[in-house]
Amino acid sequence: MSHTLLTAILTRLGLLLLQATARLPGNMQIRMGALLGRVAYRLSKKWRSTTERNISAAFPDLNRDGQQQLISNHFRSLGIGLTEMGTAWWGDRERLRDRVTIQGLEYLQAALKQGNGVILLSAHFTTLEIGGRLLSLFHPLHAMYRKQDNPLFNRAMVEGRNGYLESIVEKKDLRGMLRLLKNNQTIWYAMDQNSSDNSAAFTDFFGVPCSTTTATSKLAQISGATVIPFTTARIEPENHYQLTIHPPFSPFPGEDATSDTQQIMDHFEQEIRKNPEQYLWIHRRFKNQPEGYPPFYGGEL
Repeated sequence: MSHTLLTAILTRLGLLLLQATARLPGNMQIRMGALLGRVAYRLSKKWRSTTERNISAAFPDLNRDGQQQLISNHFRSLGIGLTEMGTAWWGDRERLRDRVTIQGLEYLQAALKQGNGVILLSAHFTTLEIGGRLLSLFHPLHAMYRKQDNPLFNRAMVEGRNGYLESIVEKKDLRGMLRLLKNNQTIWYAMDQNSSDNSAAFTDFFGVPCSTTTATSKLAQISGATVIPFTTARIEPENHYQLTIHPPFSPFPGEDATSDTQQIMDHFEQEIRKNPEQYLWIHRRFKNQPEGYPPFYGGEL
């Protein structure tokens, strides 16, 4: 059996599992997600190694036991995030409405009255996918996305998101984003992962240099859009979600795109510290380092 065929079969099985999970009661989804997290921890050496390195650098004040507990909690949160992906794409609207509380919607409404659109920024929490679905219950959204390498998964993602979003715009489609902002729309995306593009600059994140795109600052400069941070917290054991639309970044944009980007990263670091296990620590956030720095992840996978 070819690698491509095996990948296709496993992807279809995984998507069928997510669809089935979306129909389960919320408490059973949580248990299923926790099980997936334990499996991911045992099977993925790369994810486990990356998470250990990230958490040891971001939380040096935690002793070894404390760091290990955070790692374990993160994989549990990661697994739950996978089941939430299925809920976001195929879950029942009315059942979701009973599980969410929103705060700060007035900031978004006030910004739209200025007529230049809104850039709604999230960070890569494990709740990212469900957060967008839940917010769409209260306000129409467009979203930026990155095309996935796996065509079956990419198609499921596009179809799933198109089920609750007004539209999705590919990451490189600057004209499409500007057109939406000109029409006073809200574009939702996350920009906190490692960046190798021409707009990247080094910012500080948990005391470690990281390469971050400055495109948000430049897009706001061109469009005049208001930039507002948005976070989603999973509340357990209540099986509930807290959506928070924060006050707009201000002053933003400033005179320097790197300083603007640091302001964004500082805000999300503050939010991550509230629920650190819910951030996506399996991502190699510190892969790119300034010249002269040693490789952050060494010679690992």
